[in-house]
Amino acid sequence: MNVIGKWKIAETLTVNDDFEQIWKTVEEMAADPDEDAFDLQMLDSLFIFGDDGTIKTVIQLTDDISQEEIDEAIESGECELYAPGQMVVEKRHWKEENGKILFDSEIEGEIFGEEADPWVEIIPTENGIQYATFRLVRAE
Repeated sequence: MNVIGKWKIAETLTVNDDFEQIWKTVEEMAADPDEDAFDLQMLDSLFIFGDDGTIKTVIQLTDDISQEEIDEAIESGECELYAPGQMVVEKRHWKEENGKILFDSEIEGEIFGEEADPWVEIIPTENGIQYATFRLVRAE
């Protein structure tokens, strides 16, 4: 599977009132008045898989963010400008290995006394891919 390109969120893994993990579509989340404002903003994120092995998470900047705040975030190295009105807020790495696409979750430590493997599979889905807690579809 070729993952290079732009992807957007179609569904996200969330927890319901019974503490069960369920998938909710972007539309379901946007229609929920109890949904967190930050989570709703994240639904517009783009995930850009580069042929250089990077995954850039890009968010749309909102009108309530001043140019001064943007400049400070860029200067600190916290973010980088992707395009006008869009900022890269996270970079990860991906690779293909043994016919599977993997991403670096950056998890460190041990699980049951064994070193944790930070490389997690990106799972093909019917309409796209599952990347961490998101089901993504092509944005273009």
